[in-house]
Amino acid sequence: MTHKFVVGDLVRKRYGTKTIVVRELYSNVLYGYYKHSGTSTGRLNPGDLVKVENTDNVEEKGYGKMKGKLFQTKDGAFGIGLAVNSQGKYVLEMKGTGDLVAYDKNEVELVMPFTYNVQFNGVGTEYAYLGKEGVVKVGDLLLKTDTKGFSIGRVTAVNTKSERATKHFDGAKIVTEALDQ
Repeated sequence: MTHKFVVGDLVRKRYGTKTIVVRELYSNVLYGYYKHSGTSTGRLNPGDLVKVENTDNVEEKGYGKMKGKLFQTKDGAFGIGLAVNSQGKYVLEMKGTGDLVAYDKNEVELVMPFTYNVQFNGVGTEYAYLGKEGVVKVGDLLLKTDTKGFSIGRVTAVNTKSERATKHFDGAKIVTEALDQ
């Protein structure tokens, strides 16, 4: 069977917007990963995908990631994201004045609360949590208890600025002490 894609091609699901990078091709199965998150797609049917011809699409420009969110500029001003203009600059409505100003992506930073990632039992998915800066650091062990028992998690990253974080960790930090031998 001849494929219309080759390894490295940029594709998307027929009615989707997220860009997928083709990683492997077989007779009727394709494997890839999402360009921006790196997350694996799992098995895909090549017939359900279309090639991304214009990589300057809405997702690439960041429109879906910035609209309605608070940004801080390098000079300390704040503004709400409205759109991405034809030059790929973020258009912000500035706080206090209401002026519309366009900034390059590298001139602004999304204002986010402190977040960190936890991986439970040393394998699998990393979960994002809201927190207070300085309370946890990479490598800290956390204990989570529920009706099923308990799980031990390890902090894998801090200050991740993750939008996936929606709640605070419901548990405790484990403070360890070396045993005398």
